[in-house]
Amino acid sequence: MKLSNPLHLSVTAPLLLSGMLCQPALAVTSVAGQDQLRIHTSLPKKASDSLFSYTTEWRVDSGDLYRATGLGFFNAAKIDASSDGTLITKKLFNALKDGLMHLEPIWRGITINNPENQTLLSIANKDGYSLTSVTVRDYTNQSLKYDLADKNFSASGVQIALDLVLAADVEYIEGFTTKKSSTASEGEILITVNDQQPITIKTDGKTTRALEEEIAKQLASSQLSQTALVSSFVSFYDKNNKPFDGSEVQLSNFAANSITIDITDPNLGILTKFKFKDENSTVKVNDPLFLFPILLLTTMLIGCYIWFRKTNKPE
Repeated sequence: MKLSNPLHLSVTAPLLLSGMLCQPALAVTSVAGQDQLRIHTSLPKKASDSLFSYTTEWRVDSGDLYRATGLGFFNAAKIDASSDGTLITKKLFNALKDGLMHLEPIWRGITINNPENQTLLSIANKDGYSLTSVTVRDYTNQSLKYDLADKNFSASGVQIALDLVLAADVEYIEGFTTKKSSTASEGEILITVNDQQPITIKTDGKTTRALEEEIAKQLASSQLSQTALVSSFVSFYDKNNKPFDGSEVQLSNFAANSITIDITDPNLGILTKFKFKDENSTVKVNDPLFLFPILLLTTMLIGCYIWFRKTNKPE
């Protein structure tokens, strides 16, 4: 077959190739509400100003990660014992909403809801975004129940980690606090799965690692891990986020619909982490900078082919 217009081919072929290579991958859009975590709060039991915070992280489908944190300080001695706890939940709800305000509207890939007169926080993804993780840090000693709105953690691919920490890690201030505790004091850890009979562990004077080892022995589908399920990040302006302490209990195949954690030891706090499947993280758009060498090579090859045909054309 004759080349009717070699110059035309040398110009259009690379352009056609670039068009094919630069086409974005098929859009895989996460549906709103496919990733959801519900947090049922309660009244703090610790009679001193104590921290509660939670960080939600999400991804734009095939794009960047974003996160927002809400936090508050609570003191059981200053809270009416007859309260139903809804004011605590409302404060935490507003705290995360404030955290989202620091982001551009197009980056706010989650919704946070607090039904009226309920001690419930519901976090879910928006269309085109995926929840990747939620970390709840409780130093207030309140009972916290978590669920996926009637879904099973294992079937939904959601992994859980329980990281016991010392309250002194966020409360101790050198020069102002008389002593930094290195162990638990006195109390219990109660963990309830699907509203069944809870497992109970005495905390008396034990280290956080020793307590985690006991939890891993008693709680089905759990194991002690020396790597963090959710990567830690440390804030420069407060002590809210602490480095990973080297051990946590992980539940990677937790065939349950809910889990409740209640700690009564004032020396202890807990980081409860949830890691979602993040299915659309591998959907990528081709990088034009990567494609440039391919286009250049293609142009050179076509040019060489045309030159060869021209120089070898019969007289």
